[in-house]
Amino acid sequence: MEVKIDRLDHQGRGIAILDKVTFIPNALPGEIVDIEIVESKSKYNIGEIKKYIKKSDRRTNPVCPYYDLCGGCDLMHMSYYDEARYKEDKIKNIMQRYAGLTNVSPIIRSTSELGYRNKVTFKVDKKLGLYKEDTHDIIYINDCKLISDQMNSYIDVINKMDLTGVYEVVIRESNNADMIIFKCNEDVKLDVEKIEANVVRFYDRKYKTLKGNDYIIDKVGDLKYKISPSSFFQVNRDQVKKLYDLVLENLNLNKNDKVLDLYCGTGTIGLYVARYCSDVFGIEINEDAIKDANYNKKINDIDNIFFTAGDSKIIKDISYKSNKIIVDPPRAGLDPKVIDEIININPGTLVYVSCDPITLARDLNIFKNNYTVEKIIPVDMFPRTYHVETVCVLKRKDV
Repeated sequence: MEVKIDRLDHQGRGIAILDKVTFIPNALPGEIVDIEIVESKSKYNIGEIKKYIKKSDRRTNPVCPYYDLCGGCDLMHMSYYDEARYKEDKIKNIMQRYAGLTNVSPIIRSTSELGYRNKVTFKVDKKLGLYKEDTHDIIYINDCKLISDQMNSYIDVINKMDLTGVYEVVIRESNNADMIIFKCNEDVKLDVEKIEANVVRFYDRKYKTLKGNDYIIDKVGDLKYKISPSSFFQVNRDQVKKLYDLVLENLNLNKNDKVLDLYCGTGTIGLYVARYCSDVFGIEINEDAIKDANYNKKINDIDNIFFTAGDSKIIKDISYKSNKIIVDPPRAGLDPKVIDEIININPGTLVYVSCDPITLARDLNIFKNNYTVEKIIPVDMFPRTYHVETVCVLKRKDV
Protein backbone atom coordinates (compact mmCIF):
# COMPACT_ATOMS: atom_id res chain seq x y z
CA MET A 1 0.00 0.00 0.00
CA GLU A 2 1.54 3.30 -1.11
CA VAL A 3 1.07 6.28 1.24
CA LYS A 4 2.49 9.77 1.76
CA ILE A 5 3.67 10.81 5.22
CA ASP A 6 1.87 13.93 6.39
CA ARG A 7 3.60 14.73 9.70
CA LEU A 8 5.09 13.16 12.84
CA ASP A 9 3.17 12.14 15.96
CA HIS A 10 4.31 12.73 19.54
CA GLN A 11 6.34 9.50 19.50
CA GLY A 12 8.25 10.50 16.37
CA ARG A 13 6.28 8.16 14.09
CA GLY A 14 5.11 9.21 10.64
CA ILE A 15 1.38 9.79 10.17
CA ALA A 16 -0.55 8.89 7.01
CA ILE A 17 -4.27 9.41 6.66
CA LEU A 18 -6.12 6.42 5.18
CA ASP A 19 -9.56 5.26 6.29
CA LYS A 20 -8.18 6.11 9.74
CA VAL A 21 -4.96 7.56 11.14
CA THR A 22 -1.99 5.27 10.44
CA PHE A 23 1.22 5.49 12.45
CA ILE A 24 4.42 4.47 10.63
CA PRO A 25 7.76 4.29 12.49
CA ASN A 26 10.98 5.44 10.79
CA ALA A 27 9.19 7.76 8.36
CA LEU A 28 9.61 11.48 7.73
CA PRO A 29 7.14 14.12 6.48
CA GLY A 30 6.85 14.20 2.68
CA GLU A 31 8.14 10.68 2.17
CA ILE A 32 6.22 8.24 -0.01
CA VAL A 33 6.43 4.68 1.29
CA ASP A 34 4.99 1.26 0.59
CA ILE A 35 3.58 -0.07 3.85
CA GLU A 36 1.90 -3.11 5.31
CA ILE A 37 -0.69 -2.73 8.07
CA VAL A 38 0.64 -4.84 10.94
CA GLU A 39 -1.90 -3.80 13.56
CA SER A 40 -5.44 -2.46 13.17
CA LYS A 41 -7.37 -0.87 16.03
CA SER A 42 -10.80 0.75 16.05
CA LYS A 43 -9.35 4.28 15.78
CA TYR A 44 -5.92 3.80 14.20
CA ASN A 45 -3.54 1.51 12.31
CA ILE A 46 0.13 0.69 12.78
CA GLY A 47 2.03 0.38 9.52
CA GLU A 48 5.42 -1.10 8.70
CA ILE A 49 7.53 0.20 5.83
CA LYS A 50 8.30 -2.40 3.17
CA LYS A 51 9.93 0.00 0.72
CA TYR A 52 10.84 3.68 0.43
CA ILE A 53 9.49 5.04 -2.86
CA LYS A 54 10.53 8.65 -2.25
CA LYS A 55 12.85 9.52 0.63
CA SER A 56 13.02 12.93 2.30
CA ASP A 57 16.14 14.95 1.57
CA ARG A 58 16.30 15.52 5.33
CA ARG A 59 16.76 11.81 6.09
CA THR A 60 20.12 10.81 7.57
CA ASN A 61 21.85 7.46 7.85
CA PRO A 62 21.73 6.12 11.44
CA VAL A 63 25.18 5.50 12.91
CA CYS A 64 23.86 2.56 14.95
CA PRO A 65 23.87 -0.87 13.21
CA TYR A 66 20.95 -2.00 15.38
CA TYR A 67 18.74 1.00 14.68
CA ASP A 68 16.18 -0.83 12.54
CA LEU A 69 15.79 -3.56 15.17
CA CYS A 70 16.36 -2.10 18.64
CA GLY A 71 13.74 0.07 20.31
CA GLY A 72 16.23 2.21 22.21
CA CYS A 73 16.39 5.13 19.75
CA ASP A 74 13.53 6.59 17.70
CA LEU A 75 14.94 9.56 15.81
CA MET A 76 18.39 8.64 14.52
CA HIS A 77 17.08 8.84 10.93
CA MET A 78 16.91 12.65 11.23
CA SER A 79 19.59 15.23 11.97
CA TYR A 80 19.92 16.47 15.54
CA TYR A 81 18.90 19.94 14.32
CA ASP A 82 15.62 18.53 12.98
CA GLU A 83 15.16 16.41 16.10
CA ALA A 84 15.44 19.43 18.41
CA ARG A 85 13.04 21.41 16.22
CA TYR A 86 10.58 18.49 16.25
CA LYS A 87 10.69 18.29 20.06
CA GLU A 88 10.15 22.04 20.46
CA ASP A 89 7.21 21.91 18.05
CA LYS A 90 5.82 18.89 19.92
CA ILE A 91 5.78 20.78 23.22
CA LYS A 92 4.16 23.78 21.49
CA ASN A 93 1.48 21.57 19.97
CA ILE A 94 0.69 19.74 23.21
CA MET A 95 0.61 22.89 25.34
CA GLN A 96 -1.67 24.74 22.91
CA ARG A 97 -3.95 21.78 22.24
CA TYR A 98 -4.37 20.48 25.78
CA ALA A 99 -3.71 23.52 27.99
CA GLY A 100 -4.38 26.55 25.77
CA LEU A 101 -0.83 27.83 26.33
CA THR A 102 1.38 29.34 23.63
CA ASN A 103 4.40 30.73 25.51
CA VAL A 104 6.85 27.89 24.86
CA SER A 105 10.51 28.94 24.89
CA PRO A 106 13.16 27.63 22.46
CA ILE A 107 14.42 24.18 23.42
CA ILE A 108 17.68 23.89 25.36
CA ARG A 109 19.65 21.47 23.22
CA SER A 110 21.95 18.76 24.49
CA THR A 111 25.68 19.33 24.32
CA SER A 112 26.09 15.76 23.05
CA GLU A 113 23.70 13.75 20.92
CA LEU A 114 25.57 10.46 21.46
CA GLY A 115 27.42 8.88 24.39
CA TYR A 116 25.50 10.94 26.93
CA ARG A 117 23.80 8.27 29.06
CA ASN A 118 25.28 7.36 32.45
CA LYS A 119 22.95 4.36 32.88
CA VAL A 120 21.82 1.52 30.62
CA THR A 121 19.71 -1.56 31.36
CA PHE A 122 20.40 -4.66 29.28
CA LYS A 123 18.11 -7.66 29.04
CA VAL A 124 19.78 -11.07 29.22
CA ASP A 125 19.36 -14.25 27.20
CA LYS A 126 22.78 -15.87 27.65
CA LYS A 127 24.20 -12.55 26.37
CA LEU A 128 23.36 -8.87 26.81
CA GLY A 129 20.83 -7.21 24.56
CA LEU A 130 17.92 -4.80 24.26
CA TYR A 131 14.32 -5.45 23.37
CA LYS A 132 13.28 -5.25 19.75
CA GLU A 133 10.77 -2.41 19.44
CA ASP A 134 7.30 -3.29 20.81
CA THR A 135 8.35 -6.88 21.57
CA HIS A 136 10.14 -8.93 24.20
CA ASP A 137 12.54 -10.35 21.62
CA ILE A 138 16.13 -9.61 22.62
CA ILE A 139 18.52 -8.07 20.10
CA TYR A 140 22.13 -8.78 21.10
CA ILE A 141 24.10 -5.55 21.43
CA ASN A 142 27.89 -5.17 21.29
CA ASP A 143 28.04 -1.39 21.13
CA CYS A 144 25.36 1.13 22.15
CA LYS A 145 25.89 4.62 20.70
CA LEU A 146 24.09 6.34 23.59
CA ILE A 147 26.63 5.27 26.22
CA SER A 148 30.36 5.89 26.60
CA ASP A 149 33.20 3.70 25.31
CA GLN A 150 33.98 2.81 28.92
CA MET A 151 30.44 1.53 29.53
CA ASN A 152 30.51 -0.39 26.24
CA SER A 153 33.77 -2.05 27.28
CA TYR A 154 31.91 -3.98 29.99
CA ILE A 155 29.64 -5.71 27.47
CA ASP A 156 32.29 -8.09 26.12
CA VAL A 157 33.56 -8.89 29.63
CA ILE A 158 30.06 -9.69 30.90
CA ASN A 159 29.13 -11.72 27.80
CA LYS A 160 32.03 -14.09 28.56
CA MET A 161 30.50 -14.88 31.96
CA ASP A 162 27.98 -17.62 32.70
CA LEU A 163 24.77 -15.57 32.92
CA THR A 164 22.43 -18.46 33.72
CA GLY A 165 19.71 -17.15 36.05
CA VAL A 166 20.45 -13.47 35.27
CA TYR A 167 17.61 -11.57 33.60
CA GLU A 168 18.92 -7.98 33.62
CA VAL A 169 22.26 -6.21 33.86
CA VAL A 170 22.40 -2.51 34.72
CA ILE A 171 25.56 -0.49 34.05
CA ARG A 172 25.92 2.88 35.82
CA GLU A 173 28.78 5.31 35.30
CA SER A 174 30.02 8.34 37.22
CA ASN A 175 33.10 10.52 37.20
CA ASN A 176 34.18 8.64 40.33
CA ALA A 177 33.59 4.96 39.53
CA ASP A 178 31.24 2.58 37.73
CA MET A 179 28.73 0.06 39.06
CA ILE A 180 27.37 -3.14 37.50
CA ILE A 181 24.12 -4.59 38.89
CA PHE A 182 23.16 -8.20 38.10
CA LYS A 183 19.44 -8.91 38.59
CA CYS A 184 18.83 -12.61 39.12
CA ASN A 185 15.88 -14.98 39.42
CA GLU A 186 17.85 -17.13 41.80
CA ASP A 187 20.86 -16.97 44.08
CA VAL A 188 23.37 -17.62 41.32
CA LYS A 189 27.15 -17.65 41.62
CA LEU A 190 28.80 -14.96 39.52
CA ASP A 191 32.49 -14.78 38.66
CA VAL A 192 33.01 -11.00 38.65
CA GLU A 193 36.79 -10.91 39.13
CA LYS A 194 37.47 -9.51 35.65
CA ILE A 195 34.98 -6.66 35.98
CA GLU A 196 36.87 -3.47 36.87
CA ALA A 197 33.95 -1.80 38.64
CA ASN A 198 31.75 -2.04 41.71
CA VAL A 199 29.50 -5.11 41.36
CA VAL A 200 26.16 -5.68 43.07
CA ARG A 201 23.69 -8.56 42.82
CA PHE A 202 19.92 -8.11 43.16
CA TYR A 203 18.09 -11.22 44.31
CA ASP A 204 14.98 -11.78 46.44
CA ARG A 205 14.36 -8.00 46.58
CA LYS A 206 17.74 -7.40 48.21
CA TYR A 207 21.06 -5.99 46.98
CA LYS A 208 24.31 -7.72 47.89
CA THR A 209 27.77 -6.29 47.18
CA LEU A 210 30.00 -8.71 45.27
CA LYS A 211 32.91 -6.37 44.62
CA GLY A 212 33.86 -2.86 45.76
CA ASN A 213 31.06 -0.63 47.04
CA ASP A 214 27.29 -0.75 46.65
CA TYR A 215 27.21 2.83 45.39
CA ILE A 216 29.02 5.36 43.21
CA ILE A 217 29.53 9.11 43.65
CA ASP A 218 28.79 11.59 40.87
CA LYS A 219 29.01 15.38 40.69
CA VAL A 220 26.77 18.15 39.41
CA GLY A 221 28.63 21.43 39.56
CA ASP A 222 30.57 21.34 42.82
CA LEU A 223 28.09 19.06 44.62
CA LYS A 224 28.58 15.33 45.16
CA TYR A 225 25.76 12.80 44.98
CA LYS A 226 25.68 9.21 46.18
CA ILE A 227 23.97 6.88 43.70
CA SER A 228 22.80 3.54 45.07
CA PRO A 229 21.70 0.64 42.81
CA SER A 230 18.02 1.68 42.83
CA SER A 231 18.51 5.46 43.07
CA PHE A 232 17.09 7.74 40.38
CA PHE A 233 19.63 10.08 38.83
CA GLN A 234 19.29 12.05 35.62
CA VAL A 235 20.83 9.99 32.81
CA ASN A 236 22.27 12.85 30.72
CA ARG A 237 25.56 13.88 32.29
CA ASP A 238 25.89 16.93 30.02
CA GLN A 239 22.42 18.36 30.51
CA VAL A 240 21.74 17.81 34.20
CA LYS A 241 23.56 20.96 35.32
CA LYS A 242 21.67 23.02 32.73
CA LEU A 243 18.41 21.59 34.08
CA TYR A 244 19.27 22.36 37.71
CA ASP A 245 20.54 25.83 36.83
CA LEU A 246 17.23 26.50 35.11
CA VAL A 247 15.30 25.48 38.24
CA LEU A 248 17.56 27.61 40.46
CA GLU A 249 17.36 30.65 38.19
CA ASN A 250 13.57 30.59 38.01
CA LEU A 251 13.04 30.07 41.74
CA ASN A 252 14.71 33.49 42.15
CA LEU A 253 15.68 32.65 45.73
CA ASN A 254 16.65 34.85 48.65
CA LYS A 255 17.70 34.01 52.21
CA ASN A 256 14.12 34.28 53.49
CA ASP A 257 12.64 31.71 51.09
CA LYS A 258 11.48 28.32 52.35
CA VAL A 259 11.36 25.66 49.62
CA LEU A 260 9.32 22.45 49.52
CA ASP A 261 10.87 19.82 47.22
CA LEU A 262 8.31 17.14 46.26
CA TYR A 263 9.39 13.84 44.70
CA CYS A 264 12.88 14.84 45.83
CA GLY A 265 14.58 11.50 45.13
CA THR A 266 18.12 11.54 46.53
CA GLY A 267 17.86 15.28 47.15
CA THR A 268 19.64 16.30 43.95
CA ILE A 269 17.66 19.46 43.11
CA GLY A 270 16.94 20.39 46.73
CA LEU A 271 20.62 20.29 47.65
CA TYR A 272 21.47 22.26 44.52
CA VAL A 273 19.24 25.18 45.60
CA ALA A 274 19.63 24.94 49.41
CA ARG A 275 22.61 27.30 49.59
CA TYR A 276 20.53 30.14 48.19
CA CYS A 277 17.53 30.10 50.56
CA SER A 278 16.53 29.81 54.21
CA ASP A 279 15.87 26.07 54.11
CA VAL A 280 14.49 23.19 52.03
CA PHE A 281 12.18 20.32 52.97
CA GLY A 282 12.24 17.25 50.69
CA ILE A 283 9.64 14.48 50.46
CA GLU A 284 10.18 11.18 48.63
CA ILE A 285 8.32 7.84 48.80
CA ASN A 286 11.45 5.70 48.29
CA GLU A 287 13.08 5.15 51.70
CA ASP A 288 16.41 4.09 50.16
CA ALA A 289 16.47 7.37 48.22
CA ILE A 290 15.94 9.31 51.46
CA LYS A 291 18.90 7.47 53.02
CA ASP A 292 21.02 8.60 50.07
CA ALA A 293 19.61 12.13 50.36
CA ASN A 294 20.73 12.38 53.98
CA TYR A 295 24.15 10.99 53.00
CA ASN A 296 24.38 13.61 50.25
CA LYS A 297 23.46 16.32 52.74
CA LYS A 298 26.33 15.21 54.96
CA ILE A 299 29.07 14.89 52.31
CA ASN A 300 28.19 18.33 50.92
CA ASP A 301 28.12 19.89 54.40
CA ILE A 302 24.65 21.38 53.86
CA ASP A 303 22.64 21.68 57.07
CA ASN A 304 19.56 23.65 56.01
CA ILE A 305 17.81 20.83 54.14
CA PHE A 306 15.57 18.17 55.73
CA PHE A 307 14.15 14.98 54.25
CA THR A 308 11.28 12.65 55.05
CA ALA A 309 10.13 9.41 53.44
CA GLY A 310 6.49 9.22 52.44
CA ASP A 311 3.96 9.71 49.69
CA SER A 312 3.80 13.32 48.51
CA LYS A 313 0.16 13.42 49.65
CA ILE A 314 1.48 13.63 53.24
CA ILE A 315 2.22 17.32 52.76
CA LYS A 316 -1.18 18.05 54.29
CA ASP A 317 0.11 16.57 57.56
CA ILE A 318 3.35 18.57 57.63
CA SER A 319 3.56 21.90 59.39
CA TYR A 320 6.38 23.14 57.14
CA LYS A 321 5.34 26.46 55.58
CA SER A 322 6.94 27.11 52.21
CA ASN A 323 6.59 30.03 49.84
CA LYS A 324 8.23 28.24 46.89
CA ILE A 325 7.77 24.66 45.68
CA ILE A 326 9.64 22.34 43.31
CA VAL A 327 7.89 19.27 41.86
CA ASP A 328 9.63 16.63 39.75
CA PRO A 329 7.08 13.80 39.49
CA PRO A 330 7.24 10.55 37.46
CA ARG A 331 5.55 10.27 34.05
CA ALA A 332 2.10 9.95 35.62
CA GLY A 333 2.36 13.58 36.75
CA LEU A 334 0.88 14.96 39.96
CA ASP A 335 -1.77 13.18 41.99
CA PRO A 336 -4.94 15.37 42.17
CA LYS A 337 -4.66 15.39 45.98
CA VAL A 338 -1.10 16.71 45.73
CA ILE A 339 -2.31 19.51 43.43
CA ASP A 340 -5.01 20.38 45.96
CA GLU A 341 -2.45 20.54 48.77
CA ILE A 342 -0.08 22.70 46.72
CA ILE A 343 -2.92 25.14 46.04
CA ASN A 344 -3.78 25.12 49.75
CA ILE A 345 -0.16 25.93 50.65
CA ASN A 346 -0.47 28.79 48.15
CA PRO A 347 3.23 29.26 47.23
CA GLY A 348 4.18 32.35 45.30
CA THR A 349 6.31 30.33 42.87
CA LEU A 350 6.00 26.74 41.64
CA VAL A 351 8.65 25.18 39.40
CA TYR A 352 7.36 22.00 37.73
CA VAL A 353 9.93 19.66 36.13
CA SER A 354 8.16 17.19 33.85
CA CYS A 355 9.26 14.20 31.77
CA ASP A 356 5.82 13.80 30.13
CA PRO A 357 4.24 16.80 28.34
CA ILE A 358 0.76 15.24 28.19
CA THR A 359 0.41 14.82 31.96
CA LEU A 360 2.10 18.21 32.41
CA ALA A 361 -0.57 19.89 30.22
CA ARG A 362 -3.29 18.12 32.22
CA ASP A 363 -1.89 19.42 35.51
CA LEU A 364 -1.30 22.95 34.20
CA ASN A 365 -4.98 23.15 33.27
CA ILE A 366 -5.82 22.74 36.96
CA PHE A 367 -3.21 25.19 38.20
CA LYS A 368 -4.29 27.88 35.71
CA ASN A 369 -7.18 28.97 37.94
CA ASN A 370 -4.72 30.11 40.61
CA TYR A 371 -1.42 30.48 38.77
CA THR A 372 -0.03 32.13 35.68
CA VAL A 373 2.18 29.83 33.64
CA GLU A 374 5.04 32.25 33.03
CA LYS A 375 7.51 29.97 31.25
CA ILE A 376 7.47 26.61 29.48
CA ILE A 377 11.04 25.59 28.65
CA PRO A 378 11.79 22.32 26.81
CA VAL A 379 15.11 20.71 27.76
CA ASP A 380 16.49 17.89 25.64
CA MET A 381 17.71 15.32 28.16
CA PHE A 382 17.24 12.35 25.81
CA PRO A 383 18.77 12.91 22.33
CA ARG A 384 17.92 10.43 19.56
CA THR A 385 14.64 9.54 21.31
CA TYR A 386 11.25 11.27 21.21
CA HIS A 387 11.34 12.00 24.96
CA VAL A 388 11.83 15.56 26.18
CA GLU A 389 11.97 17.18 29.62
CA THR A 390 10.10 20.42 30.33
CA VAL A 391 10.57 23.05 33.04
CA CYS A 392 7.50 25.17 33.81
CA VAL A 393 7.49 28.27 35.98
CA LEU A 394 4.18 29.18 37.64
CA LYS A 395 3.48 32.35 39.60
CA ARG A 396 0.53 32.87 41.92
CA LYS A 397 -1.87 35.34 40.27
CA ASP A 398 -2.02 37.75 43.19
CA VAL A 399 1.78 38.07 43.51
